[in-house]
Amino acid sequence: MSGSRTSRPMPWIGVAPLLALLPMALAAEAEAPSIALEQLWIEAGVLTEDQSQARTSNYLHADLAVDWALAPRWSVRLGARLDGSLQTGVEEFDRLELDVDESYLRYQDLDRRVTLGPQIVTWGRVDETPPTDRLSVQDLSRMLLDDLEDRRRAVLAARWEEFIGDLKVDLLYVPRLRAAEMPRLDSLWSPIDKTRGRILGMPVNPLMAPLIQAGSVDDNEGGSGGWGLRLSRPGRGLDYALTVQNTRPSVPYYGLDPRVREAVLARPWDLAGALGAAPDTFVARYPRTWVVGGDLGFVTDNATWRLEAAWLSDRPATTADLRVITREAIDWVAGVEFYPGDRELRVNLQLGGSQLLDAPAGVLDRRRTLDLFGDLETHFARDRWRARLRFFKGMEDRDLYLNPQLAFLGFEPHELTLAYHYFDGDEQTLGGFYEDNDLVSLSWRMHF
Repeated sequence: MSGSRTSRPMPWIGVAPLLALLPMALAAEAEAPSIALEQLWIEAGVLTEDQSQARTSNYLHADLAVDWALAPRWSVRLGARLDGSLQTGVEEFDRLELDVDESYLRYQDLDRRVTLGPQIVTWGRVDETPPTDRLSVQDLSRMLLDDLEDRRRAVLAARWEEFIGDLKVDLLYVPRLRAAEMPRLDSLWSPIDKTRGRILGMPVNPLMAPLIQAGSVDDNEGGSGGWGLRLSRPGRGLDYALTVQNTRPSVPYYGLDPRVREAVLARPWDLAGALGAAPDTFVARYPRTWVVGGDLGFVTDNATWRLEAAWLSDRPATTADLRVITREAIDWVAGVEFYPGDRELRVNLQLGGSQLLDAPAGVLDRRRTLDLFGDLETHFARDRWRARLRFFKGMEDRDLYLNPQLAFLGFEPHELTLAYHYFDGDEQTLGGFYEDNDLVSLSWRMHF
């Protein structure tokens, strides 16, 4: 925000008036609630590779919301989402799930906004993998097929946003961990490949492969969540933010149960003995982590530049003897967005890296990554058509994801999109892990 303001009370002084006003607001005459179907999305996909474990991958999604203005400063939102999946082929399943979407009570005036309830809060500045976005809940049920805004789920939280002059103070508290929305183990997009005995991001290991194929997984969801504080200052030419967080990642890290590890190292030929050493072979871990980071954005004559980085105190990794350890890590992204030529074409490029610090020799995880993300988009035929190319390219390992799209937008609010998803890469990379899952899809979306 810009401009000066009169002095205002500190954030903690407003707590008592906020609670005192709530009964009065609820008793006041309120506007009638509005009910809306905000989005409907149907997608049909066909796999193009003969080696794939599926022939089709289909998706259904709907968002329903009720918004209610209780009083000038009070509002309520109730949201629900429906997600359906149908996969056919060697691995077949159908799945239909109802989940809570953003549903909260909100108080808002000129100086602050307080939100209580399930909500989606995505911190950071970059568009694909923001390093400081550590409190949101990721939706990986379709991995990278969707944009970032479609890859987040609501989590129960309390959020206080205070506006002090040009400075915004944003405090978020998540009382309980909600794990990321993960694919089924028999889904094309599962990070665990039971057919080949692989886990995304790790090389094929002769000791672990049979355990992955025959073993079970405990998602181990639950326990305390975390909190974060973000200070940001928007400006006309320069924006910046700093954040500190103490949280647990929503994305699970799968490691061997210590009892299974001891059994397989003592008797590597005894698969049945190792599998019977614990109720579940692999356990999902969500290590508590300190995050310190920031982001910066500025505008030049022809481009918008974005920088973002974060230090993490505890990133999990697996050693050569199959122990799960944690080490410090650094994540960073630098990006530029510009409109070359006649400004019909938008180009967004982001270079990102990750470094696992003080990793022991023989660690199975990738110690360092360097990747280029891209998003090219143009409209033509009086904005009735949109052509787009999303891509992901590994700069140190062979790793490639291409997503060309062609969409017809001339019949609002409908959007019809033909897309192709192409994967290729080395063994430990995302492109290599999903290289048999090349997909052609046709989707119909309505936005209201």
